[in-house]
Amino acid sequence: MPAVQAPSARRLSRADFNRPTLLVARDLLGKYLVRRERGHTRAAMIVEVEAYKGPADRAAHTHGGRRTPRVEPLYRDGGTAYVYLCYGIHWLLNFSTVGEGKPECVLIRGIAIGDDDDADFLLGPGRITRHLGIDRHLDGADVTVSDRLWVEDRGVRIAPRAVRRGPRVGVDYAGPHWAGKPWRYQLIAPRR
Repeated sequence: MPAVQAPSARRLSRADFNRPTLLVARDLLGKYLVRRERGHTRAAMIVEVEAYKGPADRAAHTHGGRRTPRVEPLYRDGGTAYVYLCYGIHWLLNFSTVGEGKPECVLIRGIAIGDDDDADFLLGPGRITRHLGIDRHLDGADVTVSDRLWVEDRGVRIAPRAVRRGPRVGVDYAGPHWAGKPWRYQLIAPRR
């Protein structure tokens, strides 16, 4: 069954993901994460993300060029879902960026559910995947063509002043230089 998009929505394409990771991360704010499961479609606006810059980034799963079956989706073309289990409890959703063979990604950390005036913010990558029913079955999915998971541009434009940048969460093991990189982007006030 073909994926159903919201009226006037544009699904993000390969070209949207095959760009520098920090640009993709910032541009994902205000886009809609869409999940179709068992005939039901749910969507939520992305309000927080983190960027991971591959082999040079000590906080990345591919630091030093690590290439295991677990991280293989990161080596695929931009727009590939990388879903992994964290602490044996939470599934976390990332999208590969840059292009095939360049294992960089963006982690989805927060979404807004509901209307602009009455949106509930759901923060925490494990809470997002639980809410949307995302697990290992979507690991490796190509979100540029998938009928189960994709990202839409619904015309929400985010002003630079509405974005807060800061250090990534939970990566102290990478050392102060890498843990302090301002590669977490948060939407302060979503606007249409």
